[in-house]
Amino acid sequence: MAEKDPQSLLLVAEEPASFLRPREDRLRGLPFAVCSDARDIPGMLKTVDPTAVFVMTGPGIPKDSVRPVVDHPSVRWVANAGMGVEHLGAWATDRVTVTNAGGVLSEFLAEYTLSAVQMANVGFPALMAQQHRREWRQHPWTPLAGKTISVIGLGHVGRAVARRAKMLGMRVIGMRARDIPTPDVDLLLPEERLCNAMARADFVSVHVPETSKTVGLIGKSAFACMGRGTVLLNLSRGPVVDEEGLLQALDNGKVSCAILDVFNEEPLPADHPFWEHKKVVVSPHMADLVPDWRARMFDAFVDNLDRFIAGSPLSNVVDPSRGY
Repeated sequence: MAEKDPQSLLLVAEEPASFLRPREDRLRGLPFAVCSDARDIPGMLKTVDPTAVFVMTGPGIPKDSVRPVVDHPSVRWVANAGMGVEHLGAWATDRVTVTNAGGVLSEFLAEYTLSAVQMANVGFPALMAQQHRREWRQHPWTPLAGKTISVIGLGHVGRAVARRAKMLGMRVIGMRARDIPTPDVDLLLPEERLCNAMARADFVSVHVPETSKTVGLIGKSAFACMGRGTVLLNLSRGPVVDEEGLLQALDNGKVSCAILDVFNEEPLPADHPFWEHKKVVVSPHMADLVPDWRARMFDAFVDNLDRFIAGSPLSNVVDPSRGY
């Protein structure tokens, strides 16, 4: 869905000056308003009556505050500055097009993932614990080449992870909803063969969106399929991994190390067992937190804005039936 002459834009984001001022000319003279406080969103929608809305959530713009943008009658396009759109709920597809930021930060997420794989492979969590105890104890480690990584989800990030893993000489198993030939993947499996993907892996790296189908996807039955000593990485959404099931898998040896960047509740509660668990590395949802991430998201939006104005198909249109 496209409009040749959007009447006005609403930019919902914290710290807009950090990315807007150097790029304001890219808005092509269109009238726009900025909302940097979640409490102002309903009023700004009524005042501006925007045709297009750019949404970047954060501490001051919580996800549950932006739901009204898809319901406002003037809105024809919502550009979500992130991959997941679960916080938008359902929308009227005959009126509103929703796009996400697929691919904008994928390379950084993949770099972070492979850094975590290498850290776990060498045993850095154990080395850091030894250092804390001032304990001098060597342990051997084996190279990544020839080991297997199962990439659960082959969207922009998953494919970037697969490419880097192949460069390190790893065997790559990929799981995705659609049977599409995928570069750098040695074995492509459908969703119903998740158990096979888990069973064959030295590393399991999760990169699926949060949808009704993926919540709890990596649960007790999936952990039961694992061989002992598997490394689990989750850089997707917290609810995709069953935290109780993961704790059991850590304690029974199925998972030797879990490197987690996302959690069911964020910030992670102070009394959560992950904080003290010797086999868990807690990463505070920062896998794609590069210094200019806001600018990159905005640049992707204005690239799509050019298409919107021209009446051309938009990039990264979300299929509401799939959730991504």
